Amino acid sequence: MKLPRLLLATLWFALPITLTASWKLTSPSGKLSISVRMTEQEALSYQVALDEQVALDWSQLGLTRSGWTQEGPVTSSFATGLSFQTATTSDVANRYTMVTGKRRQNEVSGRQLSLLFHNADGHPLRLDLRAFDHGVAFRYAFPDHNDAYQTIEQEHTSFNLGTDGQLWAQPFDPATFWTPAYENFTLNGIPLGTATNEPDGVGWALPLLAKTPHAWVLVHEAGLDETYHGIQLEPEPVDGIYVAAPPDQRDGLGFGSNQARATLPWTSPWRFMIVSENLGDIVESNLVFDLAEPSRIKDPSWIKPGVSSWSWWSDHDSSQNMAALQSFIDFAAEMNWPYSLVDANWNLISETSMQELVAYADERGVDLLFWYNSGGPHNAVTEQPRNVLWDTDSRRAEFAKLNRLGVKGVKIDFFQSDKQFLIDYYLDILEDAAAARLVVNFHGCTIPRGWERTWPNLVTSEAVFGAEAYSFSSGYAAYAPTHNTILPFSRNVIGSMDYTPVTWTERNNRPRLTSNVHEVALAVVFESGIQHLADAVEPFQSLPEAYQSFFRRLPTVWDETRYLAGFPGRDVVLARRYGKDWFIAGINGEDRTKELTLPLDTLGTVIPNAVMLFDEENGGFGSASVSISEAAPLTITMQPHGGFVIAPLP
Repeated sequence: MKLPRLLLATLWFALPITLTASWKLTSPSGKLSISVRMTEQEALSYQVALDEQVALDWSQLGLTRSGWTQEGPVTSSFATGLSFQTATTSDVANRYTMVTGKRRQNEVSGRQLSLLFHNADGHPLRLDLRAFDHGVAFRYAFPDHNDAYQTIEQEHTSFNLGTDGQLWAQPFDPATFWTPAYENFTLNGIPLGTATNEPDGVGWALPLLAKTPHAWVLVHEAGLDETYHGIQLEPEPVDGIYVAAPPDQRDGLGFGSNQARATLPWTSPWRFMIVSENLGDIVESNLVFDLAEPSRIKDPSWIKPGVSSWSWWSDHDSSQNMAALQSFIDFAAEMNWPYSLVDANWNLISETSMQELVAYADERGVDLLFWYNSGGPHNAVTEQPRNVLWDTDSRRAEFAKLNRLGVKGVKIDFFQSDKQFLIDYYLDILEDAAAARLVVNFHGCTIPRGWERTWPNLVTSEAVFGAEAYSFSSGYAAYAPTHNTILPFSRNVIGSMDYTPVTWTERNNRPRLTSNVHEVALAVVFESGIQHLADAVEPFQSLPEAYQSFFRRLPTVWDETRYLAGFPGRDVVLARRYGKDWFIAGINGEDRTKELTLPLDTLGTVIPNAVMLFDEENGGFGSASVSISEAAPLTITMQPHGGFVIAPLP
């Protein structure tokens, strides 16, 4: 009899604990540690501590795999019956440059401990641990060689956050015609240990942000490759223990297995936790990229971040209208934006629509991005072009054609599963797109897991309940102010986020609660390598000149990001630096006026000539010249559901 995953974890933690061995890895500063212990049952668990205070309590480790031998199928447990062999320590130190993201230059300093065990069958399991000053990580490895495919029957990893604290997390989307796509509201500060309210036992999506008695903890994974699937977490955390789970078999129309297979040697993705007493360390962290594989693009100089105009949000039929698309190309040229995005069904205009649009845009100095359906057996969405990218030869031929025409990138939609075959598909797309010098925007897709470092042509991903929901969700407008103030502490921590911000126009008779300048501020508060600004041409053109000037000079990649103030679900203020210029922006998620005092000494600079954009009390677009000094704190008043931006003048 095979016990249910959650019951197995519960029984495991109920067993009497008698230790036979233990190990501890401490970060370079000594503040953070991850410990591993082996029990009398020869099972492994881990604990994370910050300043010797428990941040994540004893949690299960282990895997179960199956494979074939000459005698037939065999299942091997790497959860119990383990015997310790060797321990190896090393330093982790490297530097890398990001093309997109919250911080361009990155320096990694940490420590690694690798523990080798044998299971009861004599097969090796290596557990790699890493400790950094603001995070810890671990991964599994089968270091032996075997050309026969092995199946990961079950991953026993758990995260014991307890029940004394708050959680910001997103229930995983149940499988539908359009989902899963990580397009659900992040629940705001619910009690740790709460079960999801989704039907059919659908679990929790990563990342998970928790406030425990002694620390903030963000749980996620990094370094996922084609040999494994993405994980989610079981829906009912018993005593605050969140247990890893594979994708739902129903995802992607039920196509493909939700179990992973690989030959050996094999290494799992990293399971990591950003841990700090300060929220700023969560927001500013690049740990997801620190753990990722180095860039596979030797010369990424052709990859250009920037702002893009986009017609679809304001007019869903515009992608089949040549005149409408040309007006957004004209607008991008007017605003000095490098891109315009041509969305679904553009190929229905005519057989030569792509060539005509590229020629039109080229005359105006604008580069184009084109939408594609990911196609294949995992979705039934009919939007076009479809069935072009699923087949390898067809995909490479299409990408080569785009390169010849001068198209700069693709937006690819409707993946609808985290199963292994689709993880492989994502990575094949990125490799083939890089060969054709195309940037990639994934939509209806999985969450970022560090691929932006490995494949820097991945400039952004959706995987968020973004502004397009104003068209489809009756409850979106009411929750958007709160939702927006959670995302910088959760989804946007782990990678570029194509929320498609800046929307003033009312959609489908659903009044917007966010203020005008709240929407403006999202262009800085939300990070995306290509920032698709969503509203129509006319609302932008009717803005006061101070706002138009700001949007003309808006960066989309940052040399540095600093958290200045905020709390998830309430408000957030961030400072982002591009070159020598600091942009400061904040949003208010609550229906009350707020006065915030912001310390600016950490920025180490002044902004002698800047413009402040703010909500006037009557809802208008206010602006004023300001001079910002690092010596004096800055006092800001934000209107209910409002926002502000401070931007350097040219």
